[in-house]
Order: sequence, then structure tokens, then C-alpha cells
Amino acid sequence: MKNSVKIIYTLLSALLLFSCREKEAIFADPYAGGKVPLGVKFEDAAPSPAQGFPGTNVSFQVTGLLPYKDKLIFTFNGEKASVTSLDDKEIKLKVPEQASSGVVAIQIGDQVFYGPEFRVRGKLEFDATYKALIGSNGSIIDQLELSSSRKIITGSFTDFEAKGIVKPINRIVLTSRDGEVDRSFQSGKAANGTIASIVELNNGKFIIGGSFGAFDTHSGGNSAIFSMTQLNSNGSLDTTEINTFLKKDTVPTFNGGTDQPVDKLLIYNNRVTAIGSFRYYIKKLYNIPTYDQQRDSLVLDSIEMRQLARFYPNGALDTSFNYDLQARKSYPGPNGFILDALMQNDGKIIIVGKFTKYNNTEVNNIARINPDGSLDPSFNTGSGTDAVISSIKYNSTTQKFLLSGTFSKVNGVPCYNIAMLNANGTLDASFSPRQVTDGFVTFAKQLSNGLIVAAGSFKRYDNVTRGGFMILNPNGSLAKDYNATGSLNNGDYSSGYINNIQESITSSNETAITVYGSFSKFDGTVVGNIMRLTLKK
Repeated sequence: MKNSVKIIYTLLSALLLFSCREKEAIFADPYAGGKVPLGVKFEDAAPSPAQGFPGTNVSFQVTGLLPYKDKLIFTFNGEKASVTSLDDKEIKLKVPEQASSGVVAIQIGDQVFYGPEFRVRGKLEFDATYKALIGSNGSIIDQLELSSSRKIITGSFTDFEAKGIVKPINRIVLTSRDGEVDRSFQSGKAANGTIASIVELNNGKFIIGGSFGAFDTHSGGNSAIFSMTQLNSNGSLDTTEINTFLKKDTVPTFNGGTDQPVDKLLIYNNRVTAIGSFRYYIKKLYNIPTYDQQRDSLVLDSIEMRQLARFYPNGALDTSFNYDLQARKSYPGPNGFILDALMQNDGKIIIVGKFTKYNNTEVNNIARINPDGSLDPSFNTGSGTDAVISSIKYNSTTQKFLLSGTFSKVNGVPCYNIAMLNANGTLDASFSPRQVTDGFVTFAKQLSNGLIVAAGSFKRYDNVTRGGFMILNPNGSLAKDYNATGSLNNGDYSSGYINNIQESITSSNETAITVYGSFSKFDGTVVGNIMRLTLKK
């Protein structure tokens, strides 16, 4: 076959060569009629100054601009600047009020000339006291703050701060308040798959959930794990000794789980509610022999529990939650997908996502569930939203909920991608989101000072360039001086996202936010899926 191809290729080459010799063809210039070069060029020199606040006067070394002084448009990351002076070697401008860090550009007619990056300063800055500079090599999904101010970080990563070379760091790590790895955590090889969520029990132990089937050295057989398990306070797997049909064995104490991944765990009254794409609750039965009574046979008992299930700390199913005693399975639950959820202080759960019914009652993408799993009709969201809700967050200070997603209406009222709800579920009309361009808001959370952190795939908000990250005022407008930072994930809006943020107070009494998710850059700086930012006063 290879020889045949070679022969055909040789014949075609010979024919082409003969054709060229036979007649020298003359073709038209394919570039004829194109735009004549304008002779504009950014010189290889940094702007002066190299960074500055909005309103700062800055100069760039650019040649060839003088003939076009009345036609050019100069932008800082898409925001138009006013020219203060111009000659044939230099242009001076004032940094626009709404400018953010990014590439500068000159547009003359339909031709664009790109220059260097310019960092715009503002009141949002990296926290210099945060020690996690490398971060993780995979997504960070959850972060649990302990009473000691230390934090347990979970996700899909297999390294954190490049500390996992000698001793593995698989999907779970303990850090100090400032992001330094704490080696007192004894998780061993840890999980063999993503840990999506972690909660703490009253006794200081932890329940983790995700998409894993083993933890440390425990895997398969009696030690098989089904998306959930319990850890001791030091991070080791909590185990117990059981009697099988023929022998004793050491197995995970938490005997329960699900047939598909768990996305989120919520805790109330020391019982854990799992939310995910699962259909069945699973429990292991250890004392069953094979049919010939000669060997142990691991038997799995399963109960249909769609997307929601509540567990006791030992893994037993709590059948007082959304369970039909006669049918011996869960009630239908949502008829679509749950994308986020939160637990209220009274034990009620709010779920959001893409669904139109809960337990056969019409709801649209949002519902509040009573502690027994029944629908709470007092949560007055009206007709819900007209499209997907990807995130819901609650602020205990303002007592407001923030929704984000692809929706454009909430209870029939125009509301683009972000909505604020009162404690009873009604729409808060004081928050008026502006138009989002080229993408969607997928995350939004209000801080205790009223400011709102929002992120997503969008490129502009209220016709101002924002690269997938912004700080809003409580009324929905862009917060002055807090939106000078460049893009999240360096402009690759489709691949970076934020899972959550945690608020804290710095030693100088300023608000700080630890942001985590899946992103590799922010404001032109390399970060590993986690960073801490300070909101200056």
C-alpha cells in the first residue's frame, strides 16, 4: 500500500513539473487591492508609567500616528481613552475611568494596532500575606474552615503548592489560615477520585463526598467506598472491625453511599444530606455467604433515592427525609438537574438548577424543601426563572439570596443573569442587574459590606469591559475603583470558573476574599485555582 502511494505521488510530481516547464503561468497578485500599510508601530518600550490608577497620565512610544490624529481611537483593554498630546514618536493619554488591566490598542478606520499590556491599579489587590502562591494542579471545589482557622481544601487536584512529590496530596489538603500546607493531616494516599464536598460532624470527624471508590489503602471488597465516607479529625479514614460470615475484617465505619457521584453535602442536626446525579442509596451487607456456604459474599443493598438522600453519621439512610414508606423509595424529587443548593439555619434546603417540578408540583428551577423533604410553598418565588440557575448564595448579614445563571426573567420580571431575593423568596427590586454581553454570569455572592462578587463567561457588563470577574454595588452597578483588574483566566473566558469565595478580615481591618475554582490566571498573574484578594478602603 505504501509503495502504491509513493508511485502515485511520483507520477503527480512529474506531471506538475512538466506542466510548469511547458508554460510559465502568470497569476494575479492575491494581495492586490488590500489595505495599504499605515506605517503605525508601537516601539519596543514600556509605557511611562508602567501602571497607574484611572485618571493617570501615561505615554506610549508610537511612530506614524501624526497623520491620523483626528481619526485614531486609543483603548485600554477595550475602554476608550482621551488623548492629551501627540507627535510622531509619542502619544500621551489619560487612563479612562472604567479602564481595567489588559492590552492597549489603536484603531484607525478598520485597522487595529495592538500595544503592550498596561496594569490599571484599583482598590482590589492580591493579598501579599497569602502563602499559597502555586496553588493546586486541578480544580478546587470546596473549602471547610475549622474552629482553629485552619482550612481543609478538596477538589480534583493531585498536588498543592508542589508539596505532593514526596508525600501524595490527592484531592484533599489541610492548610493554615494563610494557605501553608499543614502536614499533620494523615490522609495517606487519600481519594482515588474527586472530592467535591466536605462537612464536619459534632465530634470533629468529617464526611466527604464526590466521585471516588477508595481512600488511602482501603479499596474494593468489604472496603469498597461508594462516593461517600467518613474521616477522623486527623484526616485518616475512620474504620471499624466487623464480623463477616467467616472472619473479622476492618472496613470503613461509614457504611453507605450512592451509585453515582455526590456533588454537594449539607449538614444539619448532625445528619448529612447528599445531593448529586445518583439514583440509588447503597449499603453493604457483610454477613452473607455464597450459595454453597463456603465463602464470604459481599452483597449490596440498594434503595432508589433520586438526587437527594439524608444520612446518619454511620452511613445509614434517614428514611424521615423525602421517603415514601409504602413504595420503599424516595418521592420523585426534581424532574431535572440540581446544580447548587444551600442549607438554612432552620434545616430547610433550597435547590436550584434545571427542573420544572419537585415531587410532581410545578416549580421552575428553584424550590425550598422542608426538613422532611416536602416542598415548602411559603418560599414565594412565583413562577421561578425562565432558564437555568447555576448558583445560589446567601448572605446572613443582609439576609439576601443571590441567584446567577442563564435566565433573563425571575417571576416574569426582566432580570439578566443575576437576581437578588428577599428572605421569603420574593424578588428584591432594589437590585437592578445591567446587561451582560458575550457570555453569562455563573456565580454571584454578596459580602457582608454589601458589595457583590460575580464571575462567569462574560466579556462586558453594562457596556464596560469585564473579563469574567467583577465587583458590583448592592444596586447592581459596577463598584467604583474595584473593577480595574484584568480578566479571570487571562481572557479565556470559556475555561475558567469560580466555585465559591470565603470572606475574612485582614489585620488592618479590611475585607479579604479567598476565591477558588478552576482558573490559571487573574489580572495577568499566574494562580493555581485559588487566590486571596483584599478590598482596600
